[in-house]
Amino acid sequence: MKKIAIIGAGPYGLIALDRLIKQAPSNEKITLLLFDPEGPGGNIWREDQNDQVIMNTVMQHVTLFSEDEGPNLAEWNQTRAPEYLSTLKNGETFLSEISLGENDYCQRRYYGVYQRWFFEELIKQLPENVTVEMIEEKVIDLTLNEEEIILQASQTYRVSNVILATGHSSNHLNEEEEKNKTYAEEHGLFYQGPGNPSDTPLDRLAEGDVILRGLGLSFFDYIALFVAKWGGRFIEKQDCLVYEASGKEQQLIVGSGRGLPYHARPNNQKNPGEDAQPQILTKTFMKQFSGSAQDLFDLLKKEAELAFYQVRLSKSEIVLEKFLREYREGDKESVLQKYHVPTGDRLDWEKLFDPGKKVSPQEFPEFIQSYLENDIAEAERGNVSGAFARAIDTYKELQEPFNYMLDHEKFSPKEYFEDFFGTFNRNYSFLTIGAPVIRQKQLLALVKAGVVQFLAPEMTVERKEGAFLAFSKKVSEQTFSSKNLIEARLPATNLNRTKNPLLIQMRERGYITPHQVIFDGEKHLTGALQVKRETHQVIDRKGNVLSHIFCYGIPLEGLDWLNAASPRPKSNDRVFYLANQIVDTIYH
Repeated sequence: MKKIAIIGAGPYGLIALDRLIKQAPSNEKITLLLFDPEGPGGNIWREDQNDQVIMNTVMQHVTLFSEDEGPNLAEWNQTRAPEYLSTLKNGETFLSEISLGENDYCQRRYYGVYQRWFFEELIKQLPENVTVEMIEEKVIDLTLNEEEIILQASQTYRVSNVILATGHSSNHLNEEEEKNKTYAEEHGLFYQGPGNPSDTPLDRLAEGDVILRGLGLSFFDYIALFVAKWGGRFIEKQDCLVYEASGKEQQLIVGSGRGLPYHARPNNQKNPGEDAQPQILTKTFMKQFSGSAQDLFDLLKKEAELAFYQVRLSKSEIVLEKFLREYREGDKESVLQKYHVPTGDRLDWEKLFDPGKKVSPQEFPEFIQSYLENDIAEAERGNVSGAFARAIDTYKELQEPFNYMLDHEKFSPKEYFEDFFGTFNRNYSFLTIGAPVIRQKQLLALVKAGVVQFLAPEMTVERKEGAFLAFSKKVSEQTFSSKNLIEARLPATNLNRTKNPLLIQMRERGYITPHQVIFDGEKHLTGALQVKRETHQVIDRKGNVLSHIFCYGIPLEGLDWLNAASPRPKSNDRVFYLANQIVDTIYH
């Protein structure tokens, strides 16, 4: 008999549970224990969070079903959701979501409802030899002996295998964040370190302006939460959004190193299974590829450029098929010159990755409005019919070549740490994992209303004269003083600073150890814990593979890539691949 524990009931934990049930050997009794204090869906997707926080993936591109064995989120919403919501005690609070279409973005908590339904469906269809128990508790310790693994929650559980799918966890503050926290306590200020915006007590803010550092997805969550807190609203006027103030607004002083919010998600025009397909970076090509990381990044750009020119030049006099073939196979610049493609019709990566680089600090306030307006316009053209949007989507969706490089350890240590998980990953995030267009429109409305004030790039925050002082290094004489500072980002994966009690205990016992790469004579921690790549079995402090403990998902960000992404239907999503890999190892 096997007794297997899954710790964490978010998407990764539920998908592991699904695979364990469906692949369970029929001649053996299997007991599956699923641990999560929040129940199915876990903390990030919990049902009691603010309804203003939405997903950044359209509903038809979200699923929990491997091999499309059940409805994606959009299909479920239109078929099974109404009946299921009627069985929930708070189901009426989600009825507004029923009207959403396949290309809409639902409340984040609504994905949690889908996850709970998914879990209940699994329980209804259990084979006779499989038992599942949902234990809504936190596992706080794990010990190994020769015969079994002992888990400690409110009671002791003895199991044969463990899958760690613990998801996001908060971290102990780093040195600078700790100084900010202490300074805030000493001077009666408000400081929020990196964390889930839904958990931030905005009702405790001090009066006056609020400094927000970070312009990624968490920033947009904060924008929505602030508007809800103030009681303001957005109204449509002449095809654009206008912010109607409540009178309770606090000015938001916002910025980051780059100084610009992530590019908006393009309007979706693709059905499930219509992801971009490589023209250059095919599986066959990757098996023979021996170039540098930069070579690979350049080829990904070329893939995106092919998608861009297919749209951009479609109404020109150029024979498109011939141009695209020569562009794919030849030198890009030579082909562009041969066909006399004007500069204005070319894809400028610098403008995509760092649009504000050449803008003077004095021009930045005006530039930010034009940047947002242009970004909205390009995103609204759609990821099939819009040239820039199609290029961005291609850049986003061709992930397999990089997973291949990681799985086969093809990057040099320096390329891995500095080039891929450093520069490339930051640019990739800025370009591809932004918020829905509606959020960018709302931000623009708030900027025009004077509620949001952008700092120029290279944002800096100092502690001075009993307040937080924010400014851009490019124009340090223009400063903003505030009693409130929010780090608008989720905690980075960091095994050494995690607050997760189970991971701490396992680390202290030597069962898990930080993943690192070594180059130039120095060790560089990625934040992830170490696993055997082929099986995702945990590796302990002494370098031994612990054959019965597995891990995947957020705790491996920095070893695996893009672990926060929701699984996509009809795409052979990597989450399903990894879950199958783990389950195959357990059962065989």
